[in-house]
Amino acid sequence: MTPGLKLLATALLLISTATSAAEPEQLDKVTVQLQKDPAIMPYGRINELLGLLQRHGQGLFRLEFKLTPSDPSKPLGKVQIALQHADRYIPIVPNADQVFDLPVLPQEQAREADLATNQAKGSLGIRATLRLTTPTEQLDMAQVRRIMKTAHTVRSEVLPWYLRMFFPQVLGVRVCSDQPRWELEWPEQGQLLAVPLSADPKDRDPDAVKGEPSRFCTTLSGQEQWPDAARLVAPSGSRLSMRASATR
Repeated sequence: MTPGLKLLATALLLISTATSAAEPEQLDKVTVQLQKDPAIMPYGRINELLGLLQRHGQGLFRLEFKLTPSDPSKPLGKVQIALQHADRYIPIVPNADQVFDLPVLPQEQAREADLATNQAKGSLGIRATLRLTTPTEQLDMAQVRRIMKTAHTVRSEVLPWYLRMFFPQVLGVRVCSDQPRWELEWPEQGQLLAVPLSADPKDRDPDAVKGEPSRFCTTLSGQEQWPDAARLVAPSGSRLSMRASATR
């Protein structure tokens, strides 16, 4: 055998050995046991709600989803979840708190889509929470009024009747903090004016754990007489949410 043929044979042998030695990669799979719980909307409607918020919400709102056990005494194990449509699925990766986002699909795909999970039927719930995207440190009265106007328009003019129950009737923008130290400040005639805000004892932090004390909260409705430039000053760690009517 010539040196050239020997070199070629050696190369082929090495390629063959590497190929046979390589183990196929095992990918995680989602067991497609679809939830038939009537409390969970078909994905077509979830997608419709997400799409309408995306187009008409001016970037002020987002829907946050969270996995919850149907039986609180039985914590969730390792949950795998995916959005399945037609012959493929889109993996959904919850964070450490089991919180995740869902994508907006083309209408045709969304009609055929379902959420698939590896959990036993009836053991898992999905809770949707409408969140504000405005950081606490960027809130001023102009933004409060914009949020209130947009929320009213979305609920009363944009959403069809069968989706309005998932968008609350907003009463104001709530801020909750460990300490009730808030004020609004704004410049006026060369001076910096400020007005303190009071905690509402009847309000409760929507993120408070059931059975535990709530943080202090106060709400701005947008109807206050303070100028648009009045900016919220709040303690570190404060969080904004929407205060909504109990009747939807």
